[in-house]
Amino acid sequence: MTGPEVLVEQLERLLNFHEEKLNSAGFLGILSPFVSREMNLRREKTLLKDNRDKTRRVYYFSAEYLTGRLLDQNLKALGIREEVLRLAASHGLELEQILEEELDPGLGNGGLGRLASCFMDSLVHLDLPATGYGICYRFGLFRQQIKNHRQIEQADDWRHNDLWGTEDRNTGYLIPFGGTVDVSCKENGELQFHQKPAETVIAVPVDYPVSSTISDRVHPLRLWKAESPQGFNLDLFNAEHHAEAWGSVNAAASLTAVLYPGDQGEKGKKLRLKQQYFFVSASLQDIMSSFKANGGGSWQEFPETAVIQLNDTHPVLAIPELMRLLIDREGLSWEDAWDICRRSFAYTNHTVLEEALEKWPVSYIRDLFPRIMMIIEEIQRRLEQNPDAPRIISQDTVHMAALAVHGSFSVNGVAALHSRLLTETVLKDWYALYPERFNNKTNGITHRRWLMDCNPRLSTLINELIGTGWQTEPSRLSELKEKEEDSISDRLAEIKAANKQDFCRWLRQEKGINLNPHSLLDFQVKRIHEYKRQLLNLFTVLALYMDIKDGRDTGSVHHSFLLGGKAAPGYVMAKEVIYFCGRLSETVNKDPACTDRLSLHFLPGYNVSMAQKIFPASELSQQISTAGKEASGTGNMKFMMNGALTLGTHDGANIEIFQAAGEENNFPFGMKTEEINAFRKDYAPRGFVENSPFVKRLTEALDQGILGDPSALRLLLDHLLQEDPYLVLPEIESHYKKVRETEEVYTKEQDWNLKSLRNIAASGIFSSDRTITEYAQEIWRLTPRD
Repeated sequence: MTGPEVLVEQLERLLNFHEEKLNSAGFLGILSPFVSREMNLRREKTLLKDNRDKTRRVYYFSAEYLTGRLLDQNLKALGIREEVLRLAASHGLELEQILEEELDPGLGNGGLGRLASCFMDSLVHLDLPATGYGICYRFGLFRQQIKNHRQIEQADDWRHNDLWGTEDRNTGYLIPFGGTVDVSCKENGELQFHQKPAETVIAVPVDYPVSSTISDRVHPLRLWKAESPQGFNLDLFNAEHHAEAWGSVNAAASLTAVLYPGDQGEKGKKLRLKQQYFFVSASLQDIMSSFKANGGGSWQEFPETAVIQLNDTHPVLAIPELMRLLIDREGLSWEDAWDICRRSFAYTNHTVLEEALEKWPVSYIRDLFPRIMMIIEEIQRRLEQNPDAPRIISQDTVHMAALAVHGSFSVNGVAALHSRLLTETVLKDWYALYPERFNNKTNGITHRRWLMDCNPRLSTLINELIGTGWQTEPSRLSELKEKEEDSISDRLAEIKAANKQDFCRWLRQEKGINLNPHSLLDFQVKRIHEYKRQLLNLFTVLALYMDIKDGRDTGSVHHSFLLGGKAAPGYVMAKEVIYFCGRLSETVNKDPACTDRLSLHFLPGYNVSMAQKIFPASELSQQISTAGKEASGTGNMKFMMNGALTLGTHDGANIEIFQAAGEENNFPFGMKTEEINAFRKDYAPRGFVENSPFVKRLTEALDQGILGDPSALRLLLDHLLQEDPYLVLPEIESHYKKVRETEEVYTKEQDWNLKSLRNIAASGIFSSDRTITEYAQEIWRLTPRD
């Protein structure tokens, strides 16, 4: 392995070879392939060592990975960051500006993808052998712009500047779609199956490095892109059928073109389903090929070397696909193949929302994967031998969570409340059948990116106070509890003020938004969804604005509300929330009466890199989902770790944050899950508004045009007054009162800073290192290698 000194020497020669003056992009163009080469060498060495040692390995299957930028991490992993800083300065450049040239990989949308990346980071830093598998999307979800307050989606062409993806052209797997299945009988009377697909594509791996900053280990994040085995048809092209000549090429490319393609119609739904099967089939073939190549013995030994973690329901087709490969290709009996499957798979559930638990029509699966449908039907037939068992197939629909539970040896939720609700609601029948499989693994975040990297000022202070042991043992952040002196509170205030200045400067330069750095910075940044209740926050801003206009306002704090996140292209109500935010922010920010008291901004294009600027500057974190609807949340943990106080409902991991840091050091509010369920029984939105002067005042103001033409908001308001599925209206007043309370506490700087310190001190338990250690010990049975 090449040492840091030699690497720096080689890099310096490369840079000096280019005599012309380098700009930031030019410097990056030399630096990134140099670093990528070394990362690939380390990745190959890590795999060789693990394979030689016949190490048990976890394979993490996820439809999303939100890695964020990787260059800074990889420079640290190589031990050359400080020298690269010097080399950049010798060319008249700033390393920070060079790092900004890297685009965020468009491989995820929200918490699911960010969690997967945190887990991969913890796995490599804990020396636990792992490979991540997913899809190499040509375009990300979309690039978000706001025009006339409306979300505009544009193609996120991130791969034109992809610094890290390395295609392995020596590896590829055929993925079958459609067609028919021939069934015949072997001499011993067993059935054998031969699929005649209507279409095949080639899965080509693109490898990304997941590097460790404390060892030489580099794990592969292996993502699949689709290509046509037929390729470009020259005969058709020369016959002047120019578009048709590209038919198979374009069809294959469409398969991995976009993360979460629109699925309002049948074609979009089938494309999503094909994506899922494509990536799990390729991944399983890759794992099985590796098992054979590394001297794997009997297939019965396979579960002793491999454990496959299914991150949500997107990869659940892996269960029948492994059955297909073991039976049809490897010649195993059904009983042996099923035994292997049930010892190989573990499933993580991420939602109790019925609409988010994937269900696919039997007709779709039969059309696209006829052999897979036969296997699922046989799984169902055998399951029915137990009269107490719930069903996987019902009403001509395959329930993917049910298939996951039945085909896995472990089923976990991602926060204590969520895991309990799974056993009491959406999966209660399966819990009755397999109680021993259910467990909780509260989510976590990598403290390396979300504290050490993004908040160096705070990290430096922590090092001074308790040493550096917390960097590898984040639970030691609890030692900060012994440091509650006024001088530390003052230092925290200085650090937060500097971080706020940095954020406001960046926001002005990049987004053209002017923000008062002395205001209370209050963030709600996450995927736009009704259950996350951005609307609740916006109604409170409207109430504060009306207080100011009516002369009722008694607050003395300049309160800046900042929202960010993307609405799915086909999610009408989520997009209406963004529009409402835009109309409200325009009204508030243009009114001179609000200049020193209130502002509201929507931050377009929220992504990992923006988040790394937001969290260090944050003071208040709004986590206000309807109780019982948020599985866990991880943004709440990132805010907490950076010293923000949580204004939140009793939902997801908020509950565990309140327990760890103390409710008195945060701002819990709202109904609890049981209260929500009881309230729903007799809830009528219009009747509630009529009997709530506080809420009626707000809805009447909107009807009377306080934000301009009320007809433009009619769709959203009618939806609330007729349905209000996530109980926004009943909790507006309690949220408003809690916001007022935060403002009052904020005026007492020492008290606020003390609460902030207590949150930081309690945040170590939410490191993904803790989560992954629990997975490794209690589910995967993995041991560290180095």
